[in-house]
Amino acid sequence: MQDLRLSNYRQNSRHELASPRIQQAIDACSAAGGGRVILAAGSYRCGTLFLKNGVTLHLERGAVILGSPRYADYPAPETSFVDAVGDIRGRALILAERVSNVGLTGEGVIDGNGGAFHQGTPEHSTRPFLVRLVHTQHVTLSGLELRGSAAWTVHLLDCEDVLVEKVVIDSRVNENNDGIDIDSSRRVTVRHCRIYTDDDAICLKATRREACEDIHVHDCELSTECGALKLGTESYGDMRRVKLHDIHIRYAATCAIKVLTSDGAVIEDVEIRNIQADLTTGPIFFRLGARGRTYAKDDAPKPAGKLRRVQISGVRAKIFQPNKPSLQYFTKELIAPEAFSGILMTGVPEQMIEDIVVSDCAFDFVGGFQGDASKLNPPEEPAMYPEHFYFGVLPGAAAYVRHARAVVFKNVKLTLQNPDVRPLIVTADAPDFSEVQN
Repeated sequence: MQDLRLSNYRQNSRHELASPRIQQAIDACSAAGGGRVILAAGSYRCGTLFLKNGVTLHLERGAVILGSPRYADYPAPETSFVDAVGDIRGRALILAERVSNVGLTGEGVIDGNGGAFHQGTPEHSTRPFLVRLVHTQHVTLSGLELRGSAAWTVHLLDCEDVLVEKVVIDSRVNENNDGIDIDSSRRVTVRHCRIYTDDDAICLKATRREACEDIHVHDCELSTECGALKLGTESYGDMRRVKLHDIHIRYAATCAIKVLTSDGAVIEDVEIRNIQADLTTGPIFFRLGARGRTYAKDDAPKPAGKLRRVQISGVRAKIFQPNKPSLQYFTKELIAPEAFSGILMTGVPEQMIEDIVVSDCAFDFVGGFQGDASKLNPPEEPAMYPEHFYFGVLPGAAAYVRHARAVVFKNVKLTLQNPDVRPLIVTADAPDFSEVQN
């Protein structure tokens, strides 16, 4: 094992890259049995860097890897795929494929220069991720600041034994700026991170047949213009044994907690506890749908999956809603502000959500609806992209539960900021629903 230390050097033109020299060091370090490639303070303009077996790329304080603004500097890997909104993904600034014992550590910065791939450029729909690890085992990401990604910030696809800790993610320069996407991966821990994103902050996916399982996220701070804690929507493989706890959500513009199986996944054995959401819409959205999308070659569409055995406890949330109607992303139809408020749990007629317990929680909703509540009838739309506000204004001022069995609200405090004509909770096709106050 060895350390190879690189100092910054003056680049002769704005197009000259430091990545060839860094890549040479990574390759040499791996060939010698592994170790660290250390970047001293300075700016390093780079195209794709490929991590190799046994190598940790360590950025000292003041070291900045700055992504090249040229699309040609990010080659498309064989592991590219089509995401949930139809964009081709796979390119990345830092890429690892089929390797083990790798890391990104230090006190430096990795900046994706994502503004160079803004909407309207030809490369917008295939712009690169910041960090992408595929079929990789024994991974450590620690201490760094990751910012300005052109698309998702960290994508872990079919990885095992991953630790992400004390990482700061600040990525709000483009669309689809997810924070950490854990995709068909196993034994992943995310802890003591601060994540500020334009899109979902922490998102579990399963675009492969392999399950996403044994995931542990705790002691993090999140702020996002989308969802804070999300399972789905890409949900071909199963998701199980997930623990999310002791998390401070400062802001979540499209729901604090989402659990969504749209493509046939079984999502089960999920524990979510001790969540403080200062300001959010939603705040809880469960959806069992039947979109039937596939993401890998030769995969066949699946029928509706299962969503069962989820426990949510100790959630405190204040809910807000937009002050004017907004446009639906896909249909461009207007969405009423009132559609952004309320807990929604809905399966489909042929497949129910099962065994959900929400306990010892407090939710402060906006309320204020004064229309004809009898006309509120959320659509079924099993193949629709799942967002809670796409279902319209809910029949319940606090919660609507449909096509769900054995849902329990235990010691759940529901308050309204404004008078509302609707009941607090409305159920439909929800056998064994119960509300218990001790």
